[in-house]
Amino acid sequence: MKLTKEIGISLGFLAGTTLGSGIAFLFRLQAYEIMASVALFGIAGAIAGLCVQQFIFNK
Repeated sequence: MKLTKEIGISLGFLAGTTLGSGIAFLFRLQAYEIMASVALFGIAGAIAGLCVQQFIFNK
């Protein structure tokens, strides 16, 4: 499986949203705080996935 830009972003987004929902669950956040947590971690994960993909292919 070749790691393309789209796969890097998708995997990063998946990991970020999973982490964000886990943190929201642990801190017992309310609805708006959960949505904000998942959104922020999802965006950060997508950016991190893109950076990792670029780092791997620009070695």
